[in-house]
Amino acid sequence: MKTKYLLPSRLRILGWILVLICTPLGVWYLAAENSFPFHLVINIPWPFEGNNEMLPIKDGLLYLSIVDEVLALGALFGFFVVGFTKQLIEDERIALLRLEALQWGIYANYLLLALSVIFVHGPSFITVITYNMFTPLIIFVLRFYWLLFISPAMEAKRERSLV
Repeated sequence: MKTKYLLPSRLRILGWILVLICTPLGVWYLAAENSFPFHLVINIPWPFEGNNEMLPIKDGLLYLSIVDEVLALGALFGFFVVGFTKQLIEDERIALLRLEALQWGIYANYLLLALSVIFVHGPSFITVITYNMFTPLIIFVLRFYWLLFISPAMEAKRERSLV
């Protein structure tokens, strides 16, 4: 089967490495608040005068920590690559599983978004929306690999037990 718009399968290992490194570190970063042991800071010249308590400005430089951005981009790119790389045998069954898993991811994302709109208010809503951008890819990847690897093994075990 000729596939369009799928990445080469050799990139999948890079995707899994990014997922397995960036996702736990991102969760740790969010849980640790200000005590995360790794720091990645960029300095941007800040030409404006005056002291702003919201921005970390010192000696005319704006100090920005970009650890969260790097970890989020790594996790997003990793999940994207894992979900959209070709399988070794890319046939109609795989395409159908991929479509079903993607549909599940979108349904779950909008369900969680609707629940967030109903039950979450105030500044924490922005945090929930930030997490919500990861849910389609995460659910898609989990559901796709569940259907691809675990579900057929469970089905075969169930058929053997019926005989």
